Amino acid sequence: MPSRQEQPREIFPAPPDELLSSLLALRCGRILPLTPGDAKACLCGAGERLVAAAVRGSLTVSSHGQYTLLSQGQALALDTPGEYTLQAVSGCLCMAVTLGGELAGRLLEDRLEAGQALFVQGAPAVRTAVLALAVLEDEQGRVDGALASSCAYTLLTGLRGLPAEADSRRDCLSPLAESAAAIIQEEFPYLEGLDELAERLEVSKAHLIRSFTRAVGISPGKYLTRVRVEYAKLLLRDEDVSVTYVAEASGFANANYFAKVFRRETGMSPSEYLESAPPQPGKRSRPGGAPPLW
Repeated sequence: MPSRQEQPREIFPAPPDELLSSLLALRCGRILPLTPGDAKACLCGAGERLVAAAVRGSLTVSSHGQYTLLSQGQALALDTPGEYTLQAVSGCLCMAVTLGGELAGRLLEDRLEAGQALFVQGAPAVRTAVLALAVLEDEQGRVDGALASSCAYTLLTGLRGLPAEADSRRDCLSPLAESAAAIIQEEFPYLEGLDELAERLEVSKAHLIRSFTRAVGISPGKYLTRVRVEYAKLLLRDEDVSVTYVAEASGFANANYFAKVFRRETGMSPSEYLESAPPQPGKRSRPGGAPPLW
């Protein structure tokens, strides 16, 4: 049973005064426990920075043009506006904050490369900031904006104090498991199965299954199914799509097989999920030339 501090949670502090907001504001803190294949989208608006951390386990952070694997203990700062997908590779606990204000950019700028900065030992600093917000919200109700800005400043200075590189990368995925997860996440609608995946990775199917299961905690076949089902759930939030289209777009052979797998994974039929799920706001990318889960 996860502790209360590891339950899914979003914390939105009150905006600080105008001067402080333009300097540094912590706009959102998130606690995201994820099972392998689960994905969450985080929007980074103009002038905002996203800092995501793998507090436990491994996850990928992806967007158009960017794809980064975070192993346990690592954090990633992102300076490019857009929508990012946080997707679990192994069972993991992700924590993330969204920052605004010019000071956030100035404190990170010398560590950024191509719009992002990896902090190999950065997850504890992100965890401390997010849990501080959680405690303040429990005690105060909505978190005071000035206190949230103070948490943001402590986080950023803590990240700046970390070494730019670290020789030790504990708990990293094996190169084989990392490559397999990347192919599955990027190409799940088109993969025919584990035989094709093993052939592309130039290993036997049995070796792929053993190595991936040891690193991730579930088999590559199960991971592929979960990624497909997560994408199908997003598509089903669009009232204009048919179950047949969702099955094909998600990589299932046909609608009947999709319905069987979807019920097994979610406890509901696709139609039942379609009726119960809230509509998805905004436009959503389709597979093909874009990262899979938007």
